[in-house]
Amino acid sequence: MTTEATATETRQALQRSDLPDSPAPIWPRADMVALAVALALITVAAVVGHEINRRGIPMVLPRPPLLAFWHPHVGWGTPLAVLCVLFGLRLQQAAMLLPWRRLLLTGWFLSLAWMCSLTLVDGLRQGWIEVLLDPNEYLHDLHRISDPIAFLSSFTDYIAFGPGVGGEEVWTTHVAGHPPLTTLIFWLLARIGLDGGFWAGAICILLASAVSVALPVALRELGAEAAARRIVPFIALFPGAVWMAVSADGLFAGVTVSGLALVCRGAVRRRILVSLLGGLLLGVAVFLSYGLVLFGLVVVTAVILSARRSGWRSVALPWLIATAGFVAIAAAHLAFGFNWVSGLLALRMRYYQGIASDRPFSYFVFGNLAAWLISCSPLLAIGIVRSIAALRRAGHRQWTQDWIVALLALSGVLAAVVANLSALSKAETERIWLSFGVIAYAGLALLRGRRASLALAGSGAWALLVNHLLNTGW
Repeated sequence: MTTEATATETRQALQRSDLPDSPAPIWPRADMVALAVALALITVAAVVGHEINRRGIPMVLPRPPLLAFWHPHVGWGTPLAVLCVLFGLRLQQAAMLLPWRRLLLTGWFLSLAWMCSLTLVDGLRQGWIEVLLDPNEYLHDLHRISDPIAFLSSFTDYIAFGPGVGGEEVWTTHVAGHPPLTTLIFWLLARIGLDGGFWAGAICILLASAVSVALPVALRELGAEAAARRIVPFIALFPGAVWMAVSADGLFAGVTVSGLALVCRGAVRRRILVSLLGGLLLGVAVFLSYGLVLFGLVVVTAVILSARRSGWRSVALPWLIATAGFVAIAAAHLAFGFNWVSGLLALRMRYYQGIASDRPFSYFVFGNLAAWLISCSPLLAIGIVRSIAALRRAGHRQWTQDWIVALLALSGVLAAVVANLSALSKAETERIWLSFGVIAYAGLALLRGRRASLALAGSGAWALLVNHLLNTGW
């Protein structure tokens, strides 16, 4: 009886924390300005990109700032996707009342349904099976792997164009563009009999859906349970799912954010094995995609937040264990012959041997951000200004839930900005910044009441619009 009373009191407290932040107006001026700026940036990037294409500069972007084609269409996944949005709105109303585990499970099922329905708008074959069978994708080079150890040790030799080993051709685009662990995952999948585009797409969707659980768990462990509950329907209906489903970048996001959730849980609750597993996953993430080394900015933020909640002495050992797990993944790759730094340097050479040398950085310095806003929806801009405002309101001595959410969300924004300035992210940031976008999306947990409902409906409608008007290739 005491447990039930405590649970009831907790839910009542969470409901009070979910009260609207002001009765009127529905949207403050700062939110409207942020949304207008985001839409203006997207418009300018589209107009300028069209002009660059018209002048014949080879950007290889049919619909800049996106790698996409204009293709209005519907499919049998359309009604399913609409139902997902409606269910998400209902889940939002119940988020403060449901038991925590049931809420997470419901959000995860909704995320799976959302990604599958968006994929099936393009049809099972075109939208799912054939995506990873493209000649530029990982499955194209699986036949060249007979021994995984030999594959790892010789991988760097075939990244850039030039003298290779044994006279073989360089790896295809996506194989060369990532550390070898990504390709090995699909190779192992084929080895156990789950070969072909369908199963490769299925594993991407399954792992990508993990973000719907991992982000709320990370927020809750860092001390923002009310915000964690509010973010569940938002992340379950994440607009970036248009690119996450049947995409290795969705797989990367699932692994990375899951690693974050585990290290946060391990640090706060002093669970060594959980910390170790989280560290291993974060190490795996960096050996899935070079760019995810910048996710370290998010992890450092989580270290600070966990220490603020539990004390440095309490979290020191779990974080050291997590670091050991991360180092173990790097050491294993090095022992088997793959040097991450050498691979990155070879990739940089390959990158500028291709279209990157023709793509003008002066365009992509803002075009990348526009593409990211399209992927995450322009509502991401509201989350960003809300996060900045939360930091200003709280002050450096008041570690409120809003402060925690704001710091974590802005760490994702910072990672994307640093990636942008590196000049190694020219185009396709709607896909390659998904891991950063998931974290930045936490800022929408700062919305409450009717504003949150309108934002959720708006983000879902945006994803449906993008998915039905464009052929993104994913």
